[in-house]
Amino acid sequence: MIETLKKTATYLALFFLALTSLSAHTTNPTQKDSLLGTSSEMSQDKTEQANNNGATTDNKVIEIQKKSLTDKNNYHLITLPNNLKVLLVSDPQAERFSASLSVNVGSFQDPEQQQGLAHFLEHMLFLGTEKYPESGNYQSYINTHGGSHNAYTSTDTTNFYFDIKPSAYEGALDRFSQFFITPLFSESLTQREKNAVDAEYKAKLKTESRRNSQALKTLINPEHPYSRFTVGNLDTLKDRPNNPLREQLLNLYKQNYYSENMALVMVANRSYKEMANLAQQYFSGIQSKDNVIQENIYQPTLIPVGKPHLQFIRSLIDNNTLKFYYQIDAQKRNYKTQPTRYLSYILGNENKGSLYASLKSEGLINGISANISADYEDNAFLIITMRLSNEGLEKIDTVAKRFFATISLLSSSPINPMYIEEGLKLSQLMYNHQNYVDPQNLARSLSARMLKIPTEDILSSFRLESAASEEQIRHLLQQLNPENLLIQVITNKTPPENWADQKTQWKVEPWYQSEYSNNNFSQLFLDIINLSVKSTQVTLPEKNNFIPESLALINEEDHTPSIIFQKEGFTYWNKSDPSFGKPVAMNFIGIRFDHAADTPKHTLLNRLWSRLFNDSISESTYAPFVAGLGYTFYPHTNGATLRTNGYSDKQSIYTAWLIDQLFLFRPNLTRFEQAKTQLKKDLVNQKSRQAYRNAVSALHALITKNSFTTMQLEDALDQLSLEDLQEYTKKARGNFDIIGYSTGNSTKDQTKELANSLYKRFVGRLTPREPLEIETKNLTAQQKHHYQFESTSDDSVVLYSIIDISKQSSVTSNKAITEKACFSILRTLISSPFYQDLRTSQQLGYIVGAQDLSIRTTPILGLLVQSPNKDSITIINAIESFLKEQRIRLHNLQEGEFESAKNALLNELRMSAKNLSDNALREWHQIAKPEPDFQTREEWIESVEKIQRKDFIAFIKDKLQSTDTTKIIIHNKEFPTQLIEQQDWIEASLSTPNL
Repeated sequence: MIETLKKTATYLALFFLALTSLSAHTTNPTQKDSLLGTSSEMSQDKTEQANNNGATTDNKVIEIQKKSLTDKNNYHLITLPNNLKVLLVSDPQAERFSASLSVNVGSFQDPEQQQGLAHFLEHMLFLGTEKYPESGNYQSYINTHGGSHNAYTSTDTTNFYFDIKPSAYEGALDRFSQFFITPLFSESLTQREKNAVDAEYKAKLKTESRRNSQALKTLINPEHPYSRFTVGNLDTLKDRPNNPLREQLLNLYKQNYYSENMALVMVANRSYKEMANLAQQYFSGIQSKDNVIQENIYQPTLIPVGKPHLQFIRSLIDNNTLKFYYQIDAQKRNYKTQPTRYLSYILGNENKGSLYASLKSEGLINGISANISADYEDNAFLIITMRLSNEGLEKIDTVAKRFFATISLLSSSPINPMYIEEGLKLSQLMYNHQNYVDPQNLARSLSARMLKIPTEDILSSFRLESAASEEQIRHLLQQLNPENLLIQVITNKTPPENWADQKTQWKVEPWYQSEYSNNNFSQLFLDIINLSVKSTQVTLPEKNNFIPESLALINEEDHTPSIIFQKEGFTYWNKSDPSFGKPVAMNFIGIRFDHAADTPKHTLLNRLWSRLFNDSISESTYAPFVAGLGYTFYPHTNGATLRTNGYSDKQSIYTAWLIDQLFLFRPNLTRFEQAKTQLKKDLVNQKSRQAYRNAVSALHALITKNSFTTMQLEDALDQLSLEDLQEYTKKARGNFDIIGYSTGNSTKDQTKELANSLYKRFVGRLTPREPLEIETKNLTAQQKHHYQFESTSDDSVVLYSIIDISKQSSVTSNKAITEKACFSILRTLISSPFYQDLRTSQQLGYIVGAQDLSIRTTPILGLLVQSPNKDSITIINAIESFLKEQRIRLHNLQEGEFESAKNALLNELRMSAKNLSDNALREWHQIAKPEPDFQTREEWIESVEKIQRKDFIAFIKDKLQSTDTTKIIIHNKEFPTQLIEQQDWIEASLSTPNL
């Protein structure tokens, strides 16, 4: 998989992601950056020189210093005899063990005539080694032992990683290490796997981000490797005269895959000495190159002199995006001070008086973000992205003037030390109170970082060590000039042609076929840049008053949520839980009211209410967000929920304030029309999402009662008025019940105080309600249905689902745990064979997988294929042939294979919570039900432990023979007529009450 690792996270995010960007915070705070990130003065542990245990060559084991205060891991660095650097992470909480190996090679090392070769090489390493020649051996071993694996190729790094249950760790290390010692590069698989890379490329031909990114490269200096195509396809990955494809792979491998050019990270609940022995045993065989001289190869700047700087792109979706790319110096060497944060803080700010607030108040933009790209050799980009409204596109000159006025204000104002000091303080908080990072993500991040950062700073580099100097910031500001600026205008409407110096001429980008036009800036546009002056509408941010003052942990601890405040129509739960050692909490306030989402009209009004409310308080909630207080307000079947999360200090006050704002909020006509327009765009654009994702959504919608099609929602949206919304919200605010929950670093008394405060606000409007539960439609045994969903993809997508209906008519409350557990074990057993057969052997497509799609009390097995060159009947026939083979195979299932799959599920179920949110979200899901049950996980474990091989075989035989199952095929192309005629497949509809 080729991947661009985005440096984004929550305010308590994975600490290993260097926070260099700032995004709009209101739509989903759990997916956003903390602006000033992860800096701290760390604990100073004493350095120990450990005795050589035979795993190192120089009698040195370096203990890595400056851990976060809440980090329970220990970090030791060794160097193997072949000069491979290995970071050993002893994680006392690890329930899966992990390893990641990064190689200092990526698409920038692709030969000119073999673009995508580094990505193709990544693929080939999974397909057999001398010790384990079967192409699917590694994947099968990982999957059947409860693990996961993947890899990515970026511009300068290729990263391989996995996690697995502890007892299978050594076997995984053995197989994994062979990638880098004796890969086969089989000629037959080389010729076959290039089709998988081509399918991966074609699967994303209509993905907006890919199309826009590749189009941007037509503005990049053609001598710079960033200008190239990086994925690869059949045109770039092929035999050349006197240069077969396999030889190309071998050359790239030999040139770059050697120990000095790699970094390995191992994470396990083992001592570093034990892991050092494993590293020595399995990775010492990697080839070493003595006396490698790292040449400093000159790379040209990203932006060529005398070439166009302006690009218009015709979007495939309803979209208006304006992007500014400022070329700046590469920032890798500034990891200790990160001066770019100063710029992203101000340009991405959403406080009152900010650029965002100024443009938002006039209805010109829907969102703004500012972030820093990865380094591309000697340069990087400061990227400011604005999501324009339709009116914003029409008034794009105003948007540009306001933006350049802000750049002018930033450049002419003194460097404000307050921002820098706040950054250091927040960094200390974020770093020292970070969330637990799971072994796979930790290993993956650290191994890539080891290639770039000095060993002694491998941990401390994830936070600011000191403030950026005024000189560093001024140097960056000086680079924000027209010569260093590229602009993209991405829209399906008419772009601002007056920004171009000549009539727009459209071209087709060769790789993703996007229509684009490259232009020089017109004099009119240069005047907009150069004549923009300080705008009185934009000011610099003020002091942040939401930075927490108290970080003390409470002394109370509960093990189960309990009701601590209850009145008619108002129930509030609490679980005081400081066990994660962090001063954080979460509050949930569920507002339940009649007719919240029982019709398309009410569903849309609920969505509009949440959107408009979030929009109305975005300026006021930005400072809390930056300081580590997040919130989200979202609609659902029973009404809406407000959730807050972050530092416990000031969170209760913040929650009460948000509730007040919600009940005081009244939408106006202008905002309503803007929100309605944006919601219409979002509905229309849904069909342009990745087709396989839409297939899964379509299945769940098809079998769920009271689901609405996108077309039904679109039709209903057209009829909505502001009066409809006013009436809807008036009824919702006038008659409702409340279910609340607080957990984390909050005492019972503190929660009672919050609950009482909220209750007093609602007296006279509270009416008890039984929450509605989302239900599955009644399904008929031995029926076969097919359903076509809308998609803009040219690929053929088939989701073949087998649904167990044996418990749907049970008169007792039955959770179908045993049935869902059997389907989960089945998925584990057939996942690798399905992938190897339909993807690797038959080459039906890049996106191939077996999925456990069970929802509620309905067990579902899904078999998914997305193919760029096979039709639906070919895919369906292949899936059914596979299922026939599996019936035979599973009938003779060996005890060891069954126990391995069963134990993989048990290991997953037994994994303990590592962060407050792990428990809180699961507990809230139960609290919101009519009858909360906090023992569901224990019931699952008990049920799985009782499953025996013979019972499982009998169960699966029954299901695969369709005795009490329904089969549903979800597809995006016309369903084969011959299957309807010969096999009685029946077309289904969302409006059908039963299937």
